[in-house]
Amino acid sequence: MKTWIKFASSIVTSLLLATLLPSCGSTTTLKSTQGAELAVSARKFQKVIVKDFTTSVRSTGVEAGIATSTFPEHIAALIRRSGAFKTVTRDGPADEKTLVISGVITRYTEGSAMMRYVVGMGAGSAYFDATTQFSDSSGTSLGSIVTDKNSWGLGGAIAATQTPQAFMSEAAQKIAAEARKFAP
Repeated sequence: MKTWIKFASSIVTSLLLATLLPSCGSTTTLKSTQGAELAVSARKFQKVIVKDFTTSVRSTGVEAGIATSTFPEHIAALIRRSGAFKTVTRDGPADEKTLVISGVITRYTEGSAMMRYVVGMGAGSAYFDATTQFSDSSGTSLGSIVTDKNSWGLGGAIAATQTPQAFMSEAAQKIAAEARKFAP
């Protein structure tokens, strides 16, 4: 009975850690071009356009290329779901009432789940880094968000399940929440 309780306790602890440590790294809050945090924007917009991201990743991997459209699509879906703006699109004309979100993916590495699980200590690490730009229709920067995510360095089951796709999901949630600062 004691063995079973220990086993159950270790599973609960692992699950708790998995929820508390979804990844290492961070997604910053929206920062102005001068680096100051924006609490609430004085500028309000009715419409949002989330453009495809570019990439500076020097890999021939298909995943990094796909991320340039799937990451912004996820951001757009979360902003749309919030109902904070009249219109949220992925393309189209921008007017003075349009918030434009774009960005660049600077690192995308799948790594090896097996290496993360068995070896740990950074072996097989997964990474997702991006810079998300907020601007108005004229291209004037309103601020940016930096995402710098990587798998947990100590390895094990937690690190093995961490992927760039999960990091993109976490970052998209933060970016959508920051976009709502510009809602009327």
